[in-house]
Amino acid sequence: MVRTEADVSGVVVESLLDRRHDLVLARADLRPLFTAWRRHAHALELLPPEPACRHMEHLLAAVTLYLALHPPDEFVACTLNLLPYQLNLFASGDNSTYQLTGRVYTRNVKTTESSRLFLESQRPRHQPRRSTVDVEGESVLVMFEQYYWRSEQISTRLFSRKGAEFVMLQGLPAADRTWLRRLEEKTLADYLQGDFERIETRRYSLGCGCHPKKILAVVHGIYRDRPEELFAGQQQVEVSCPRCGRRYWLSREDFDRGPGGVGAA
Repeated sequence: MVRTEADVSGVVVESLLDRRHDLVLARADLRPLFTAWRRHAHALELLPPEPACRHMEHLLAAVTLYLALHPPDEFVACTLNLLPYQLNLFASGDNSTYQLTGRVYTRNVKTTESSRLFLESQRPRHQPRRSTVDVEGESVLVMFEQYYWRSEQISTRLFSRKGAEFVMLQGLPAADRTWLRRLEEKTLADYLQGDFERIETRRYSLGCGCHPKKILAVVHGIYRDRPEELFAGQQQVEVSCPRCGRRYWLSREDFDRGPGGVGAA
């Protein structure tokens, strides 16, 4: 039996309820997801050096735990512009497929006065929600916490533990925000031995969902009225998925047919 990318990257994420502290938790060992992402990026020659890889893993962890505590039909896309490193990190995930993907942008990265996090979430029959938050520091997990505290007004903590275990805690209305803010790594282990109620278990894996016809539709929508700007006299061009970086060859013939055509080769 051939093992698929989803098979080898699958991670189990538990969501739990802490009635005593009025908190919800999500926790998981994300090592298989990280390993699959590194292999994917390496195969596409998009694997950046450290510490960019570690930052990317932490953003994937934050988005995974975000999804675990959000509705089963939500899609989220997050871009983090890291001023200290002149990097753009991108991660997206879809609760309808339980898949995540992401990539690191290292070239031609525009920066502002501070690092900035952009997050967009979508659900069927709901208006998209977009947030832009200035963030500080060098820790991706702390920056994601700042998004929740500042944009959503939800008290949130994110922790990276030994190995590749990650934990997200979020306060419900009656939570002690001061206690949660002061929680430290050395006291987290004792806290996690508490009596929690299981809410749900979900299994996430690495995957984008891109395919030639979808890429063709996106490119056609951008260059419909100016194809020469794209092809520059060539009969085919290489285009890449903006989410995962996978590359496709797009022919002028398929482009002229439009999204209803055969699609890229």
